[in-house]
Amino acid sequence: MTFLCIIVSARARARCMTKLWNNHSKSHRYLPAQKQLHVFSTRSSPTNLGSADSGSLSEPKPTQTEVPVLIVGAGPVGLSLSILLSNYGIRSLVVEKRAKLSMHPQAHFINNRTMEIFRKMEGLADEIEKAQPPLDHWRRFVYCNTLAGPVIGTVDHLQPQDVSREKSPTYIAHFSQHRLLPLLLSRAEKLSQNLKNENGTVLEREDASLSLRGIHFSQELVALKDESGYITAGLSSSDRDSVFPKCIKCRYVVGTDGASSSVRRLMGVRMEGEEAMQKLISVHFISKELGTYLLKDQPGMLYFVFNARVIAVIVAHDLEVGEFIAQIPFYPPQQRFEDFNLKVCRDLIRDVAGMPNLEVDVRTIKQWVMHAQVADTFSGFDARVFLAGDSAHRFPPAGGFGMNTGIQDVHNLAWKLAAVIYGWVSNELLLTYNTERRQIAKANKDLSVANFHAAMAIPTALGLNPSAASMAQKLVNAGASWLPVRLQGAILDGVFAVGRSQVSEVFLNRYNPIAASRISRVQRILQQGSSLQLQFPAEDLGFRYVCGALVSDKLDTTEEELAKPTGRRREYIPSSKPGSRLPHMNMRYLDAEFKFYNEERLSTLDLVSCASLEFLFIVGPTRSGFKWGDAALKAFKQRGVPLKVSVIWSKGFARRYSSDKLSEEERDVVRRWRQLETACVVHVEEDVDSWWKLCGMPSTGALIVRPDEHIASRILQEADEYDDDVEE
Repeated sequence: MTFLCIIVSARARARCMTKLWNNHSKSHRYLPAQKQLHVFSTRSSPTNLGSADSGSLSEPKPTQTEVPVLIVGAGPVGLSLSILLSNYGIRSLVVEKRAKLSMHPQAHFINNRTMEIFRKMEGLADEIEKAQPPLDHWRRFVYCNTLAGPVIGTVDHLQPQDVSREKSPTYIAHFSQHRLLPLLLSRAEKLSQNLKNENGTVLEREDASLSLRGIHFSQELVALKDESGYITAGLSSSDRDSVFPKCIKCRYVVGTDGASSSVRRLMGVRMEGEEAMQKLISVHFISKELGTYLLKDQPGMLYFVFNARVIAVIVAHDLEVGEFIAQIPFYPPQQRFEDFNLKVCRDLIRDVAGMPNLEVDVRTIKQWVMHAQVADTFSGFDARVFLAGDSAHRFPPAGGFGMNTGIQDVHNLAWKLAAVIYGWVSNELLLTYNTERRQIAKANKDLSVANFHAAMAIPTALGLNPSAASMAQKLVNAGASWLPVRLQGAILDGVFAVGRSQVSEVFLNRYNPIAASRISRVQRILQQGSSLQLQFPAEDLGFRYVCGALVSDKLDTTEEELAKPTGRRREYIPSSKPGSRLPHMNMRYLDAEFKFYNEERLSTLDLVSCASLEFLFIVGPTRSGFKWGDAALKAFKQRGVPLKVSVIWSKGFARRYSSDKLSEEERDVVRRWRQLETACVVHVEEDVDSWWKLCGMPSTGALIVRPDEHIASRILQEADEYDDDVEE
C-alpha cells in the first residue's frame, strides 16, 4: 500500500496536507528504516531494546502455536487490551502467572476518561455506575483522631460540574479493582471466543484442545526470542497437569504484568525516578459494624487517622458492605512482615477505629512499596514488544492515576496494533506508542508525586514531620546496627511512640492552645484546597499528545502542556488541538430525510466506532465542509482504509428543513450530500451550543479523529469551491 495523503488544492489558500499512513509491505519483512516514511510526525524515536534474545528458549517446533498478540498479565490493563482488540476483530491470548484473580482490593478510583473507554465495552460504564456505592458515601476525605472521633476536618472533593455530564457522557466512579476484574474477565472471555470474519462467521479455533484464545491462568512468561519479525515467547506453567504449549509464536507481545514485570525484565528496560518512597502494610478487612457507624456519622472514601497508637489511611471500598483496606506505614528490617499477623492487625484496626470491641474480619494482609518511576522506553524488539500499565510506570496512589493511565495506555496501543495487523500501515506506526504514552506517564508521575507531597501538609501541621520517621530509621540503622534486629525494632517503636504523642487524645484537644492552633491550621489547609486532591479534570480529560501519530498546525502551542504539575486541581477546557481528546457535546442523529431518529442524545464520542476500526472525519454544514468530506472519502476508499464522515448541522436544522426554511447554502449542501449517497456519511444536529465554537475553529474546516478518539489533525483552511483535485 502506498502511503496515503489527503491534499486538497486551494488556489487562493495554503495547501493542507494530512499524512495518515506509512509505506506498507505485504510481507512481514519491512523496509529498512532509512527508506521508511514516517507516520504523522514523530519528533523523537524511542530506543529499540531487546534486539538480542532474552531468557532461555528452545528452538520452535513445527506444531508451535501462533497468535497475533500475546498479552502477559490478566489485570485490568491486560483484560482491557484483550477486549479492545477483540472489538477490532484481532485475536489475542492472555496469560497470567497467578492461579486466579486477586480478591485483595487495590485501585478503586476510576477517572472520567477511563469511564469513557469502559462505556464502549458493552456498557461496562453503566454497570459500574449502578453497582458502585452511592455518591454521598464516598465524595469526602475525613481527617480524624480515630474513626469514632474526634474529627479534625473534612473535604468534599466533588463539584457540581463533576457529575453534570456537561463535558463528558460519563463521570468518575469509586469501584474497587477486585470487583472490576470479574466484569472485565467475563467480557474478555466472551469476546475472544466469538470473533467473526468479514462475512460475520465465527472464527474456529486453530486447535480446540489447546484453547489458544481467551485468558489462561498459571502460565508464566520466562523467555522472549526475536525470530525474523516474530517473537517467540517461552512459558512455564505452575499447573502440573497443564497441556498448554511451552512456546507461543506471535507478532506482538504486550507486558501488562504489573510492577515487577517479567516482560520488562526480559526486555532489559530500566525504571527512572524515585524508588521505594514508602513501604506499607495493606490489610483487607470486613466490619459491617464499622461501615454502619460511618454511614450514619461520617461517610467518606478515605479516612486519615492520627493517634498515639497508630497512624493509618483507611480506604472505605464499600461502607454498606463494611469493606475496607487499612494502609499502615512499614519500616523493615526493624519491622518484619511476619509480625503483622491476624491478631496484630485486628488490634491495629480497633485502635484506628477507636472501638476496642469492634468485630473485625481480616481477609488478607499484604506488603507493598510505593514508587514514582517510569520505564526508559515502553517498547523493544523493534517495536514488537510493549509495556503498559504498572509494567511501564509506577505512581504514588495520590490522585488514582495508576490503573487509569494503564487502561489509557492500551486504548492508545490497541488501534495501532490492529491497523498494522490488518496491513494498512507499516510497523513504524507502533513507534508512536512510546512517543505518546511515555510523555503522559511522566506527567502523571510528576502530578502524583506533587499530590502526595500535598498530602503531607496535614501531618506536618499536626506536628508529625513526615520525614522524621525515615530519619529515625536511618539513625537506628547507623547507630544501633550492631544490635539484634528485634532490639532495633523496639528502639524504633519507642521513637515512633514519642512522635505519635503529638496527636494523642490528651494533647490534641481544643483546650490545649498549641493543639488548637494546629487544628486551626489543618482546617485552613483543607479550606484552601492545599491538601491531597481527588480529581484533576485538566489532566483527566484534557491530556494531550504533542507529538506522535498526529499532525500539528499553525495554531498549535504546547507551553501549557509543558508546565510543571502543581498537584492542584485545574479545570478541563475543551480543545481541538491535534493530540487532544475529541470534545464532548450532545448530538442527535438525523435520518435520510434529515429528521431525528428519536429524542435520544448521543455524545460526539459515539461517532467514533467501538465495534470496528475506522477513522472519523468531521465537517460542518458548509460547501467547504462538503468538499473536504468528499475528498477524504475518495482518498480513503482508494487506499482501502475505512472512514466515516460526520456532518454536524447547527441546532434547529431539522426543524428548519421540515418547514422549508433553510438558508441558500444549507439547501445547496443538503443537495450535494444527497447526491453523494453513501453509507459512510452520518448526519447529526447540535443539541445545545455551537460545536465549532467549542472547538475554536471555523465550520469551513474539518477534524480527523483517530480510533482512540484523539484528534489526528485539523484542517483550518476553507476548501476552494472550484478545485476538486485530490493529489497524492
